Amino acid sequence: MALTRMTEAAQNDAKLRAFAAAAAGGDRAAAQELLENLQDPVYRLALRMLGHPADAEDATQEILVVVLTHLAAFRGESALFTWVFRIAASYLMKAKRGRRELLDFDTLAGRLDAGMRSEVHSGALPDPEEELLALEIRLRCTEGMLLSLDRESRLAFVLGEIFELSGDDAAQVLELEPAAYRKRLSRARQSLLGFMRQRCGVYDEQNACRCKRQVAPALAAGRLERADLPLARHPLRADATRQLPISVDAERVQRGAREVSELMRVADVMRGHPDYATPERVLEQLRDLLAAGRFELLRD
Repeated sequence: MALTRMTEAAQNDAKLRAFAAAAAGGDRAAAQELLENLQDPVYRLALRMLGHPADAEDATQEILVVVLTHLAAFRGESALFTWVFRIAASYLMKAKRGRRELLDFDTLAGRLDAGMRSEVHSGALPDPEEELLALEIRLRCTEGMLLSLDRESRLAFVLGEIFELSGDDAAQVLELEPAAYRKRLSRARQSLLGFMRQRCGVYDEQNACRCKRQVAPALAAGRLERADLPLARHPLRADATRQLPISVDAERVQRGAREVSELMRVADVMRGHPDYATPERVLEQLRDLLAAGRFELLRD
C-alpha cells in the first residue's frame, strides 16, 4: 500500500512538473490545468488556517497568483506541491488575521460550558434542520480548536495531521530542521489533546458536550444563524479522496502506545471535515487573468 501511494505520488508530481514547465513557457492550457490541480489543496490549507471560506478564497487567489508568476523559480529540488505549499505557508503566516481567528482555548471552553448550562432548547426544530445546524456546530468547533493554536503550531498540525505530510516534507515546507518541526507538531498535538480530553464529545463519548446541545444556545446568542452555514453548506469535491503527491509519514503506522492512540484520535477528529471544493469564482477570476493578456507574468 505504501509503495503504491509513493508511486502515485511520483506520477502526480511528474504530471504537475510537466504542466508547470509548459505554463512557465507560455502555455495557457497548461497553466489552467496546473491551477485546477492546485486549487483545492491550497484552498483547504487556507481554510483550515484562517477558518472562514471568504478569507480562504482571498488567500487562495493571492497564493495561486504568486505560484503562477514565479514558476520560473521552481528548480525541481522538491516535489512541486512541497514548493507550492512553501509559498502558501509563507503567505498564510503573514496574512492578516481571519475573521474567525479571534478564538483561544479559554474563550472556546467558556462558550461550550455556557451552552451546556443553558436552559435554551432547540424545541420544535425539524430533525433535518437540527442535524444541519449540529453539523455546522461540529465543524466550527473543531475548526475553533485549531484556531486556538498560534499560527506556527496550527500550520505544523495541519500539515502533519490533516494533510498527512511526512515529517521531512512538512519540515521542508516550513523551512525547518526535522527535529524542530517534530517539536512544534508535538506541542500542537498536546494542546489539542488537553482540550479535547476535558470537553469534546466527538473525541470521547464520556464527555458531556454534544454538538446538538450547543445548537439552541448558539442560535440564541447570535453566533449561529440558520441562513449562514458556511461549512455545513460548503461545496464539496466530487472526488472525496485526497490526492496530494507527497509521501506519507511511515511513523504513523508504527504508533501503538496509549497516549499515541489518543493523539491519533485527536487527528481523526480534526480530519473530520469533508474535502471542501474551491468556490468556482476563485478559478474564474484566475482564468480571467490568463485570458486578459497578462499571461506574460508567467515568464517572470
